[in-house]
Formats: sequence, C-alpha cells, structure tokens
Amino acid sequence: MKHNISITMDQKLFRELENIRGREKRSTFIEHLIVLGLKTYVNKNEGIEVKQRKAPLTFLSTLDLSQTKQ
Repeated sequence: MKHNISITMDQKLFRELENIRGREKRSTFIEHLIVLGLKTYVNKNEGIEVKQRKAPLTFLSTLDLSQTKQ
C-alpha cells in the first residue's frame, strides 16, 4: 500500500527535478531519489546512535533497499 503525501519545494529545485526526470512519472522519480537518499543516510550513520525522536527511525530496517533500481 502506498501513501499519498504533499511537499513544497523551491522553484529552482522543482525545475531541476523536471529536467532530470524526463518521461518518468514525477512521483516514481521522487520516490527513487528518496530511497537513494535513505540508503546513503543509513550507510553514513551505520553504528551511530540516533537520538530518540517522537517517531523512531526503526522503520528503516524494514525497507528492502537492495531491491531498488540503481
């Protein structure tokens, strides 16, 4: 099941995303970029204790990030 979210972004960032994504659906492209960013974040912070938040980041361990396209 996918969830619908809404974001706001700077106009320059939006134009850059539009130029890069080509014919790929915008939502698919942004989802792909988020997955890549999460992979980088998890790898960079591996072994570093994260401060407890209202919504803990434990959900990251349930993502199968190895199955994403490169």
